[in-house]
Amino acid sequence: MTVATALLQSDGRIVHWSSSAEALLGYSAAEAVGSYAIGLIGVDERRAEILELYDGILRGEEWSGTYPVRHRNGDHVELELHTYRIDAGIGPPMVLATAVDARAVRQVEADLAVLDSFFSQSPVGMAVYDDELRFVRVNAALAEANGLPVAEHLGRRVDEVLPGPAAALIETQLRQVLATGESIVDARTEGPGPGRPGNDHTWSASYSRLQDAAGRVFGISSSVIDITERQDAEKQASRARERLVVLAEAGTAIRSTLDLSQAGESLVEAMVPELADVCSVYVLERQMMDGGAAEPLGRNPFLVRRVAFSAEAEDFPREEFPIGQLHRLEPGSPYAEALRQGRTMVVAPSETPWVIANPTGRLATFYARRSRPVRVVPLVARGSVLGFVSYTRRESREPLDEQDITLGDELAARAAVAIDNALLYRRERETALARQEALRQANAAQGRLALLNDASVRIGTTLDLQRTAEELVEVVLPRFADFATVDLLVSVVRGDEPGSVSLYERVVLQAVAAGEAHPSGLRSIADTVGEISTFDSAKGYARSLRTGRPLVIPVVDEESLRRIASVPERVAPGLAAGVHSYLMVPLRARGVVLGGAEFIRMQDREPFGQADVALAEELTARAALCIDNARLYRRERATALTLQRSLLPQDVHRTLGTDIAHRYLPSSVVSEVGGDWFDVVPLSCGRVALVVGDVMGHGIRAAATMGQLRTVARTLATLDMDPEQVLTRLDEVAASSGDDQFATCVCAVYDPVERSGVIASAGHLPPVTVAPDGTTRLIDVLPGAPLGVGGVPFESVEFSLPERSILALYTDGLVERRGRDLDEGIDLLRHALTGHGRSLEEQCDAVLSALLPSGGEDDVALIMAKAVPLDPERIATLALSDDRRVAGQARRFTQATLRDWGLTALTELAELLVSELVTNALTHADRPRQLRLFRDRTLTVEVADSDAQRPIQRGLTDYEEGGRGIQLVDQLARRWGSRATRHGKVVWFELEPPSGWPG
Repeated sequence: MTVATALLQSDGRIVHWSSSAEALLGYSAAEAVGSYAIGLIGVDERRAEILELYDGILRGEEWSGTYPVRHRNGDHVELELHTYRIDAGIGPPMVLATAVDARAVRQVEADLAVLDSFFSQSPVGMAVYDDELRFVRVNAALAEANGLPVAEHLGRRVDEVLPGPAAALIETQLRQVLATGESIVDARTEGPGPGRPGNDHTWSASYSRLQDAAGRVFGISSSVIDITERQDAEKQASRARERLVVLAEAGTAIRSTLDLSQAGESLVEAMVPELADVCSVYVLERQMMDGGAAEPLGRNPFLVRRVAFSAEAEDFPREEFPIGQLHRLEPGSPYAEALRQGRTMVVAPSETPWVIANPTGRLATFYARRSRPVRVVPLVARGSVLGFVSYTRRESREPLDEQDITLGDELAARAAVAIDNALLYRRERETALARQEALRQANAAQGRLALLNDASVRIGTTLDLQRTAEELVEVVLPRFADFATVDLLVSVVRGDEPGSVSLYERVVLQAVAAGEAHPSGLRSIADTVGEISTFDSAKGYARSLRTGRPLVIPVVDEESLRRIASVPERVAPGLAAGVHSYLMVPLRARGVVLGGAEFIRMQDREPFGQADVALAEELTARAALCIDNARLYRRERATALTLQRSLLPQDVHRTLGTDIAHRYLPSSVVSEVGGDWFDVVPLSCGRVALVVGDVMGHGIRAAATMGQLRTVARTLATLDMDPEQVLTRLDEVAASSGDDQFATCVCAVYDPVERSGVIASAGHLPPVTVAPDGTTRLIDVLPGAPLGVGGVPFESVEFSLPERSILALYTDGLVERRGRDLDEGIDLLRHALTGHGRSLEEQCDAVLSALLPSGGEDDVALIMAKAVPLDPERIATLALSDDRRVAGQARRFTQATLRDWGLTALTELAELLVSELVTNALTHADRPRQLRLFRDRTLTVEVADSDAQRPIQRGLTDYEEGGRGIQLVDQLARRWGSRATRHGKVVWFELEPPSGWPG
């Protein structure tokens, strides 16, 4: 509280003004000094009263009291004033005035009154110490607590008032507060107190240092509260909280597991050492076996199994308490009764061995001498007794109280629920595992069945031996194995009959297929396809082939891999690649071993089992049968191809005025040999017959039929029969065979001299001609019926083939394919034939490349005939008339021509035969028309006349002169014949040129 001072002269003028006055009233010393007080701070309404009071003070009257004055801001301030007349002996007297804020004074008075009342009436012990830690004030509450009157406290130190160690502790705390200025709150001490003889009280004290605004220390104040009851309540609450924490943590741990042992462990961890020193958990064996909770527990012995145990005592014989130990509880024992009645039993230490196997007696000794009674609490859940928990304390610990027992019962109840859940989970899990295993087996069986079904569809789609082996590998990867190979006996690959695997001979195999589901490195160390390997007869692979029994190695190690590897160098790379399980199954078909199939699983797959072996045997049996079928087919196909090639033309010579190119492609390996054929038959006078046919069907039968038809067609063509006649006879032959064999055929006869030809078709595709400018057209020939139908007439049509034009005859295998229309194929053929600047052989290759880029699905026969310029030096022609002298002309013409050709050796014979034919034409025909000589590989002479009747060769008798000319021709010529023409007929003969003639 601030005290303001001011000094006034007798006339009221201010001569001194303190800083406190400045703070209290707002006027500075500069403003106040020299001013009249009444004018500066006086209240105008009380001016007269102020002057009167001031005169009395100057006269020596003392005055003090509360009086309003004016603040610099105009407000009135109530001041508590004290005045003093000052007489210095010289001059008039002066007045000293002191003032404080009246409101502050009244507040201090009120605070002191409250403080005094609080100090004296408070039930809290209170004291004030001086700076030497002596009591200077003590209230009645603290004096009563200390057991001494208030007066006996004053002036004394704490250790003089309070005996014992508590005084020293309190004095230390007081010195700390006095030295540091930091208050101490809730400093607790214990000691005897009033009202509780023999029992200590608990006190809570707070200490604060007393000092003024300037920091001057006066002492210490303290307050002391008796908190004995609160302390007891806090201890009980703390104990309750600890139990709740134990219960919560244990409940969480117990509920968080579905494992029986873990649930028991969580229970004993919660019990020891918080509640007990020894604790065990037992579960009824029948609950663990089958969950037999439905029927009540009788008086028969019980079997219980220890699932958890813990002991805090160091001298407890733990080795006699193994987890999982089975015990027999006899009827009537406290343990059995606890289970039967479902209520807690307290077992005396002497009865404890009833439940425990105790061969040494150490356990019984511990319980008898060191233990308090054992509590046996049944574990009950959903109305069923599951087992019990037993626990006890060491004798040195306090007995279990009601809260301990409640906690134990609650922990046991929660553990019972967890154990019941664990038992239910175990049974459900076992059921689920059994169901899962059954489902796995069913899925595995279904998978094996699906694999077998897939194999029946995918294996054997072709009659190719290697492709069949590849299909087996493709089917098993990756569903059955990670790596697979198929090796066949070399004799099987060659198509020979496989023999038995000898005990004394090495086994020679050829790799035909290999594959892997994922890159593993095995492909680099296994036999490549086509590679031949040899196995010693003692090797596991060879023994398996010899016995016909599978070789299975569930888990492969280095030793087992050495037994099956063909060479030792493959052992280490195989192990490095991760070979885990191995299965080899012989390929057997029709009682004969063809080879073997190997299946390998890597590290992340389960080993091969008996079910896998059975599945592999079924798969390989199907594959082996298909492979054997492919082997038999390959042999049959080779036979058919040999037959077919033997029946086709082996050498086609170039004819006069015509280039011939041909191609024959047997069907691809996925099909049987077909019945396609072609033939080029040289005819007289430079003509050529071109025949292309296709027997419907495949195999040896089709090839044989083809050979028959080709032979007949060739024979008929050499008889100078027209194409429709050839087809008619072929139709009769095919129909009379009785084999229901049908064929299509096209037959063309081309005359290079006339640049024209005749063609007929029996259900065959239309021929194509290519003009010199590259334009193509189809010859409009009546298709006719296939050969073998019988009784259907055929019709020939004429066609022209100018010089440098091409005639193409083909079978349907060239233009017909799956997914492509026949007309589209013919259009492709026509487009392929339009190329310029190619030879006839190149033209054939271009056609095959364009229409069959990846091979044909059927046999293909193709003939191309190109009209090339005729050499005029090889043909000589003489027109004939009906003049009887024409025979002589013909002889002279023949003589001159043969002389020019260097064939004078044939002149005499040729003149004779020409004379006979010309004479014969003059005699028996209207007239001869033309003589023509051809020089090729033979000398051909033909005489044309206007009579269509062919000459008849008759036998000679003594009485018949007719037919002598034809008889001479037949005897002297190499061969002869006749053919009809549009204007009559032509009779021709051939003479063999002399040896060494260049032709």
